[in-house]
Amino acid sequence: MDAGKIQKWAVTGLVSILLLALLAMGWVEYQLRYFAGEYSKVVDPGDFSTPRTPLLIANVSTLSPDGTTMLDKQYIFLDGGQIQSVSTTAPSIQGIKTIDGSGLFVVPGLTDSHVHLRHSQNDLLLYLANGVTSISEMSGSNTHLQWRQNIEEGQAGPHLFVTSQKLGNWGWLEGLFQHWTRGRINIGNPDQAQELVSSLQIQGYDAIKLGSFVDAASYKALGLAAREATIPLVGHLPLSVDFDALWRSEQTQLAHIEEIVKALNTEFGYFRPENADEFLAFVGQRAKAIAGKLASKQIAVSTTYWLMQSIPTQKFALNKLLQEIDLAYVNPAMVEGTLLSPGWLPGHHPYQLDGQESEEQLQRIRVYWQANADAHKLVLQALIQGNVRLLAGTDANNAVVVPGFSLHDELEALVEAGMNPAQSLHSATAAPADWMGRKTGRIEPGYAADLLVLRQNPLENISHTSSIVAVVHQGRLFDRSQLDKMLDAVRQANRQSRNISIDPWLP
Repeated sequence: MDAGKIQKWAVTGLVSILLLALLAMGWVEYQLRYFAGEYSKVVDPGDFSTPRTPLLIANVSTLSPDGTTMLDKQYIFLDGGQIQSVSTTAPSIQGIKTIDGSGLFVVPGLTDSHVHLRHSQNDLLLYLANGVTSISEMSGSNTHLQWRQNIEEGQAGPHLFVTSQKLGNWGWLEGLFQHWTRGRINIGNPDQAQELVSSLQIQGYDAIKLGSFVDAASYKALGLAAREATIPLVGHLPLSVDFDALWRSEQTQLAHIEEIVKALNTEFGYFRPENADEFLAFVGQRAKAIAGKLASKQIAVSTTYWLMQSIPTQKFALNKLLQEIDLAYVNPAMVEGTLLSPGWLPGHHPYQLDGQESEEQLQRIRVYWQANADAHKLVLQALIQGNVRLLAGTDANNAVVVPGFSLHDELEALVEAGMNPAQSLHSATAAPADWMGRKTGRIEPGYAADLLVLRQNPLENISHTSSIVAVVHQGRLFDRSQLDKMLDAVRQANRQSRNISIDPWLP
């Protein structure tokens, strides 16, 4: 074969390889975007546009500013997106829209301090329909920054606090792969910390998000850069550091109780089913001291507790759990999953067993994951007793955690673990508002007009946060009829986007 033919075949082969590579990359990109919900049918939020007009809620029981009791026969006057007055007498203003609050209860709008919207825009309506008037998006993108702006300009949806994507340390090639497939931000070395933090702040992010794979030197450098920029450093406790490094750091929030449990597991030497009881005893002994340090250092903790308690059930009784949650409202792409990403359904679920385990193996798995759940409960109880600032968060859009609905599950789980209803409600109202530095979360003049009107008193039973009569967001009133229309619109849109029937798990 002459040189010309060899060259021709070589070029043809190279072009073919490049085309195949481009096709493969295009297919992966499509799968990633599909799973994030980008191609699911979107409800037009403009269908729920509501004008901001002066509003009086009359003769209603309101949550006291300290969040511990209900004040009877109050009159709340709202105008311009703010609470103008709260008093026992009606303001002398004629012709304003009035809600008769007799027998009803008003609390601040709720905040979910840990969510993942991905590209599922309909979730914004789910939050609002469930009384969640603020959320913290913990893996932010330019899309989320745009949604935040749209909502502040009047689009229906909760206020957004948007963190950066997770930061981590990887080599150049792996860093590119992590950024492409998971949105991660690579910090090549500690010297890049200041420039990176400044860039993210200029882009509009509200906080810098740490991932698990940040080395100790970069952790310190990011903390110094965040302090200089006066932007919060939040997220995971990197695997490279211990509690002593956390106490010396500038980190102001741990994104999960799980971060504490993981660090304790490392201290213990990684528990196994055989020594699960020893591990739980160790956790019980250490948790009080850790809670004391967190409180003294003013490091907040986002709970994401219900999810961790659900993992044993996800492993051993998934069908039952899927029937209990509000599955119809979840973006179908996330429920169904893709070839690259597991979904929520049996057969393609991240926590599901493969069905080949022996009885002995099943028992070991059961013991391990129950001990893990129990460790989270022990830590949470210590945090409650230690007066650590706890922020109710759900990790929504992870398996079985339904956006909006799941915050009510989280609040109930916190009470089951030892909070009283007032503490649980505080963790989703004043506590996150104070941490974010936003004037919301309380019913006082000058605070944001973000309120829930409830049929039942949540201080008597925290599950009553679900008894929603109306939601006020930015001074805009959404009555029960409008909220139901939001939910129905999302449900119908999901039905049109669905490729796999979920009828076996619907009521």
